[in-house]
Amino acid sequence: MKNINGIGIVAIALAGGITTGLLGHGTLSDPPSRIYRAWEGGCMTNPDPFLQGLIDEDADACWNWNELVNFAPADTYDQFDVPYDQIIPDGRLASANNPRFFAFDTVSDQWPTTPVEPGSFEMTIYASTPHNPLKMYAFVTTPDHAWGQEPLSWGKMQQIPVGPISLEGNEYTFSVTLPPRVGKHSIYVIWQRIDPVGEGFYMLADVDFGVCSDTCDCVSDLDLNGRVDGGDMGLMLGAWGGPGGDVNNDGVTNGADLGMLLGEWGSCSPDCDADGVSDYDAIQAGAADCNFDGIPDGCQEQVDCDGDGVWDACAIAAGDVEDCNTNLIPDSCEIADGSGDVDGNGVLDECQIDGFTYVWTVNDDWGTGFTADLTIENDSGQCLSGWEALFAAKTFTVDSVWNGKLVPRDDGLIRIVNETWNGEVCQGQSFTIGMLCSGSPSPPVDLMLNGSPVEPAP
Repeated sequence: MKNINGIGIVAIALAGGITTGLLGHGTLSDPPSRIYRAWEGGCMTNPDPFLQGLIDEDADACWNWNELVNFAPADTYDQFDVPYDQIIPDGRLASANNPRFFAFDTVSDQWPTTPVEPGSFEMTIYASTPHNPLKMYAFVTTPDHAWGQEPLSWGKMQQIPVGPISLEGNEYTFSVTLPPRVGKHSIYVIWQRIDPVGEGFYMLADVDFGVCSDTCDCVSDLDLNGRVDGGDMGLMLGAWGGPGGDVNNDGVTNGADLGMLLGEWGSCSPDCDADGVSDYDAIQAGAADCNFDGIPDGCQEQVDCDGDGVWDACAIAAGDVEDCNTNLIPDSCEIADGSGDVDGNGVLDECQIDGFTYVWTVNDDWGTGFTADLTIENDSGQCLSGWEALFAAKTFTVDSVWNGKLVPRDDGLIRIVNETWNGEVCQGQSFTIGMLCSGSPSPPVDLMLNGSPVEPAP
């Protein structure tokens, strides 16, 4: 498999990382993943006999539909560039190589499908528990994949762009750009947590692009593969003089038909500016599509709340601005109108949690360095599922930490995240980070925990 690149990979951080203790997670609900279809239809009496047969192999898998996971721990993998083919072998993509779910790797043409068309397509993940932070990847099977006849493999997966992610209630929504396809295919989505454990959720949905005569605008697509290309030209030339390659309905295949074919060369998909080049081909050739919605930027208008010349959705997708409440409006714009940050601390009120306090204790100071403990108490009334401490250090640098992981940053701030064993911190609990530092001791400045301010303990 080629290394997963930066095409439309979206990372977001959800405010607070709050959970009620439930560690269930989620899967695609639109289009529904294989496991979601099984669970939604009923694990005991699913109306689809094919699905019920698979469920009967291990009913526990169906009941645990939201736990189809595997792991890329931070001490082994770069979670922003995970070699997924080393974790999930060919033939095990649907199950994520998780034995409980092996039945969902079954090669069959009986998998239910969802009708789709090439171009922009909005997807939805139903999350029994949203997670903080995460990255999303998406793939679709290549044109030469024999759906229902061969196992899924990385070599026949094409990575596709992912647009900005929004979260409302328990549903993540995001757009992908589906390339030209015909017939049945599979869409694969990976929801990767960025934390020491590196839990990833794997979702395989089966879709049907239909036949190109129903979904495409190109009469010259003689082989109905979603494109006008050399294959169609070969068919036309082979039918020269007869009716087999006649696309202008004059009863004979001749130069007029060849002219039409050349005029439609490329993919059979929408052409927003009617320039003869499909939107998909225009974007592939370099036309800007900063929000990854499958429509060239020149064909549409978008909101730019701060007037900086960059659409809000594009700035969020690029990571240039914060959108802590995932409503696709930059936090800076909500703060600027005066209503989103009543306490004036530069963080949207709805994204911060009150009730965090800290104690800074210097244990040993030898003049050029020292050791210290940073203890943070959670009196917010809620639980944290994973934590990130961020602060400025005016008089020292942090050389190493224990009871946490030190994450390098380019802006000089100190970032420390939880270990695998101490990420759950509920009401009334605390955690302590030990530090070995160079310089002279002083309290941390502007300490934040999961994006919320932490005040000195009284």
